[in-house]
Amino acid sequence: MKKLLTLFCLMLGLSSTQALAAADNPVELIKDGSRQVLDILKQDNGKNTKQVRQQAEAVAVPLFDFPRMTALAVGLGWRQASPDQRNELTQQFQTLLVRTYSTTMTRFKTAQVNVQPNPVPGANGKDVTVKSSVTLPGNANPVAVDYVLNKGDKGWKIYNVSVEGASLVTVYRNSFNEEIRKNGVDGLIKLLQDKNAGPASAAAPAKGKG
Repeated sequence: MKKLLTLFCLMLGLSSTQALAAADNPVELIKDGSRQVLDILKQDNGKNTKQVRQQAEAVAVPLFDFPRMTALAVGLGWRQASPDQRNELTQQFQTLLVRTYSTTMTRFKTAQVNVQPNPVPGANGKDVTVKSSVTLPGNANPVAVDYVLNKGDKGWKIYNVSVEGASLVTVYRNSFNEEIRKNGVDGLIKLLQDKNAGPASAAAPAKGKG
């Protein structure tokens, strides 16, 4: 799970200007994002860590399709949810992701990212997968990271990340489905609210899920 949590963070720090310029090109979006976030992380000096994280969080949200991510993570339970429940699930899941992953970002400011130039088109013609490899500090073996993007009215947005084949959405879906089976959609909302009210370290999905 460490790799999955870490590599998600590598997208949390895009500059708004460059993000807009790259919005029509998914490969450039990932390239610019990786470069920008690493530049931001390098500014961390041990005293400004909170500010560095806040900067990353502030610019990350518009680049991800959190409603789509949430719908996929919730799975079949999404159909049962009312519009109000869907809105609350999306907000809570977004908060969960940002809190969980932004707290670990600064540990990986020397990571090296290599983005492949040719995205893999999805079957529906609207999705693409941008493949990359990331070499983490202290690990000579690169880690395969796939970013799944969908093109909407506002350009390309990321809605899933897979690390060595482990999908972020799937990891959460397993635990979310279990909670919905036990306590319904409201039970999942409460679970997310409780996690977001506690320490960020408790927000990550349990190991072995997915």
